[in-house]
Amino acid sequence: MPERRVLFFTNARLTAYLVRGGAILNEGSFAADGAGLTAFGEYLRAHRRSLFLILADVAEESFQTEDIPRSSGRDRQAIVRRKLAQHFYGTPYALAQSQGRLKTGRRDERLLLMALTQPLHFEPWTKILQQHQAILAGIYSLPQLLQNLLPAAQSVGPWLLLTLTHAGLRQSFFDGDQLRFSRLTPLTDASPATVAVAATGEAAKMHQYLASQRLIEHDKPLTTRLLAHADDAAALRAHCLDNASLHFEIVDLSDTARRLGLRSPPAGSQADMLFCHLLVRKPPSGQFAQADGIGFFRLWQTRFALRSAAGLALASAALFAVHAGGEALQLGEQAETARQQAHLNQLHYVSRMEHLPKIPIGTADLRALVDRYETVALRAQGPGPLLEHLSRSLDAFPTIAIDRIEWAIAERIDPAFGGAGTVRGAHFPAQGPYAQATVNARLPVGMVGDQRGQLALVAEFTQHLGAAPGVLVKVAQQPIDTQSGKTLKSGDERVAPEAPRFVFRVVRKL
Repeated sequence: MPERRVLFFTNARLTAYLVRGGAILNEGSFAADGAGLTAFGEYLRAHRRSLFLILADVAEESFQTEDIPRSSGRDRQAIVRRKLAQHFYGTPYALAQSQGRLKTGRRDERLLLMALTQPLHFEPWTKILQQHQAILAGIYSLPQLLQNLLPAAQSVGPWLLLTLTHAGLRQSFFDGDQLRFSRLTPLTDASPATVAVAATGEAAKMHQYLASQRLIEHDKPLTTRLLAHADDAAALRAHCLDNASLHFEIVDLSDTARRLGLRSPPAGSQADMLFCHLLVRKPPSGQFAQADGIGFFRLWQTRFALRSAAGLALASAALFAVHAGGEALQLGEQAETARQQAHLNQLHYVSRMEHLPKIPIGTADLRALVDRYETVALRAQGPGPLLEHLSRSLDAFPTIAIDRIEWAIAERIDPAFGGAGTVRGAHFPAQGPYAQATVNARLPVGMVGDQRGQLALVAEFTQHLGAAPGVLVKVAQQPIDTQSGKTLKSGDERVAPEAPRFVFRVVRKL
């Protein structure tokens, strides 16, 4: 981050302060003449990488309060620009600060309009800043910082704050925590007695003005807080006496500076360094400089954003590379461990093989022998699993009887299987061995005259038998002869009825 320097601007001169981590360093003061402007240019050239903030403490300023209708976006911006042009014509250093909405009526928004009314005082300094391409972050007015000066507990009701700088005695009127206006009274002498007399007189004038504007009550004393060093408190209390109009309170400058984080409290009652510290610590949301005056600051912001994004991308890439490198190292260690384990396993295998008894047969022949043994062991099951499966289907159809079963073990399926009438179970294997059987069966005698019933019963039986996985069923001979070339016999012949018979083939993978 670049260093931040505050240019404390008054009508007489410009003083440069370096603000670094709660410490303030006075780096020089420049008069508003040719020699001072030249020296200021040399100062900018020596610190061209710093961020500069102008803090103006001048008497030529104006404050106005306006209530505008509730609006947003471009409509609000247009209203604010129109109000600023109406009140502060001729100066580019004007801004509006929102102070919330009114609690009564149509709840308009209240604006505090502020302006630095003598832009000619700033032109010599801003021109030099432009010539040296200094990074000017903004122009601020000292009253903008006073709202953050005292604790919130002291910001109740109307009250007056008196502060002392090299420019003079400033009187700022607050209604609660909202600034209403501020004015600066130049002082030729900054001694405690002079400051006390000026504070008493200016506070009395401010009370008369506020009462005439009906901003405070006539018969109620105005709380007046004077920010001063503890060494000057006795002299100030001797002159700043309470009366029917004013109630004075001395606020210790050193305690306030320590509470706000300033590591080097001011040696006297002039609070220039404290205000510079406040400006860097918490800059106000609005500032007076125009867009062309802070162009180099916008460029710096863009460059800073790009560098930050590049740094973030570089850091992300570095983290990814470290992570990837760690994973690669871990994978390499795992691969080496796997290679070592494989080598140990190979050594263990060789050792075991050496201790096995020697047999008079080669490895290939032994493998073929084992495969043959597995095939023989598989065939040793015989037709048992097939007959068990057939018995379960016969249990489901008790009217069907078995006359004859011819079984065999084969490596290939009989070519007779396939085509119409074949029932194939799920996941039927394409390679054997298989147990296959040709079964002669008969139906009950009572179904002799029911040809449709015979066909239906045979179809249901074969569907049930062939529904199991790895089973193939086909009817080889139906219980009735459906061929058209056969001779029909007369029904008058007196013969004993015979049970309908049919033949089917079934195959099951061993």
